[in-house]
Amino acid sequence: MTADDRARIAAAVAAAEARTSAEIVVVVETDPCEEGDATVALVAAGFLAIAVGGLLSWTGLRLEGVVIAQAALFAGLAALAASSRVRRALGVGRLPSHAAHQAALRAFDDLGLARTKERTGVMIHVAVADRRVEIVADEGVHAAIAPETWAEEVEMVVSAARAGRLVDGLVQAVETCGAALAQALPPEPGLGNELPNAPIVR
Repeated sequence: MTADDRARIAAAVAAAEARTSAEIVVVVETDPCEEGDATVALVAAGFLAIAVGGLLSWTGLRLEGVVIAQAALFAGLAALAASSRVRRALGVGRLPSHAAHQAALRAFDDLGLARTKERTGVMIHVAVADRRVEIVADEGVHAAIAPETWAEEVEMVVSAARAGRLVDGLVQAVETCGAALAQALPPEPGLGNELPNAPIVR
């Protein structure tokens, strides 16, 4: 994402927030949201090392040798498990919707969207590698706008991303979100502008 892209999104957020007391934050995750895959792969490596240790014990190998062989096998498998490319080659599949959803919830909390004065934070979360888009809103927004309202905005981003125009889709989604928020949560003195307008890429 270029500096001009960031500036376009930031300007769209600023314009949208000028018409509402809510806060809009755009987050773009560039790395795969696959922590769960690594955990599964590491657990599998541990079980395999234990199983191999059991087989080696039948060969008459001394206990020290079995332990060393298990440790070496686990270390090698753990190193392989750290590679998403290797996990895909071995058929360790991802659950992208779940992984991306968990990443979105973590980002929502980490970036302070759940700590605005009136709990009116809205986050547009894009997990690029997982090809997932989600809009997460705090309880103050849920009380005024039904969650299914955001389906249109999600589709805007997804369609634009498929066409290679992710930034255009994000800008359009911010504008549409802002229009919905302006009707449900109009500006109030002392509220708003609690979070940065620039997109957060991580």
